[in-house]
Amino acid sequence: MDARRARAYARSMSFDPRASGSGEPSPPLPAEGSPAPRSPLAESAPAGEFPAATGGFSGEPVPPEMETQLVLERPPGAPRWPAETGLAYWLGLIALFGGGGVLLGQQELALLVAMAGLFVAAQAADLDTRWAGLYRALTWIVPIAGAAVFAALASLIWQGEMVGAGKWALLAYSGASAAACLATGIRPVADVIARALLRADPPSHILRLAARLIVAGILIAIPGWFALRDMLTGESQSLMDQLPLGGGLIGYVLLALAAVGFLVRRDLRATLDRLGIGPITPRHAGTVILGVVGLLLLNYGADLLERRLFPDLWQQDQDFNEALAGGLTTVEAVMLGVSAGVGEEITMRGALQPRLGLALTSLLFASLHVQYSWFGMAVILVLGLILGVIRQRTNTTVAIAIHVLYDIVAVLAT
Repeated sequence: MDARRARAYARSMSFDPRASGSGEPSPPLPAEGSPAPRSPLAESAPAGEFPAATGGFSGEPVPPEMETQLVLERPPGAPRWPAETGLAYWLGLIALFGGGGVLLGQQELALLVAMAGLFVAAQAADLDTRWAGLYRALTWIVPIAGAAVFAALASLIWQGEMVGAGKWALLAYSGASAAACLATGIRPVADVIARALLRADPPSHILRLAARLIVAGILIAIPGWFALRDMLTGESQSLMDQLPLGGGLIGYVLLALAAVGFLVRRDLRATLDRLGIGPITPRHAGTVILGVVGLLLLNYGADLLERRLFPDLWQQDQDFNEALAGGLTTVEAVMLGVSAGVGEEITMRGALQPRLGLALTSLLFASLHVQYSWFGMAVILVLGLILGVIRQRTNTTVAIAIHVLYDIVAVLAT
């Protein structure tokens, strides 16, 4: 076989299933978001002739004489199919669920699927420079969208009832946050943030994208709370009539899978391992029971404290809980608990926490609950810290079980 074809096959993702029994040592799976290492054969390829990282998209059959070389190059947990096959699967999923979300009016589902699509594009760009141009064309979506959100929040604050220096301070904060979101679109700025938040050295497309979203999510807490605090007060109609169950769950699961490179960088087993999805063993049963009871006691104590010290805030949180869950049937309460518990845990504690860390993940988790009062967000921060510690000590599945059961009981109590 000539040298050109040898180099091309060495860069292929088309690994023979028989390779797993070779007994040869394999290099570890590349770090999250980092390009796969180049092989010795690939290093000899002329610049620009082949993709820049191992994991090219050749779909040609692997000749027997190349099998040993490919065994040595395939990282454990990498898919056994070409990466472009994984991208084709993702294209179908995004079209199905993203388009379905738009047609069915489930904006949350459509938004989460769109975010998943950005992560898939970033994964592809990290694996093969041929896709870098496509991702660069999408790079500014998150910065511009983040700036637009803060502009909308500033508009709500301007039209609200707040007056005086506090109003101008919030408007200035919203403007600065919009500028910060736009600044993350500049690669050196995104690199600094990715290194600081995600311990990424060197940063990659996938981690720059994550850093941009994290910055926007954390900054949104203060203006979001002030802008939205009066919008849900006095709602008599259940929000469940406007927030169809299930859409958020599907969207969050797809987002978590895309963020860790399912079908592109990792196969199913490696994906579940990265997300911390494993069995709940008998020794975990006690943790689940204690976790649910502990969270309920914490919530009950915080509710009493808020009612005594901050009655206006307590009433605001009660109004939202009534608007969200008032009048739900038992089946609807279970569906709501499963949707929120599974979706939030697999994304926050499963995909994000191993990279971002316990404290910042919990802070982001609380920041995204701006529909509650600042006291309620503080309680959610503590709940997030507890669930994060449980995920560290056990696995994400245990954290999911606790979150789901806690939400179901809390909703039924409401």
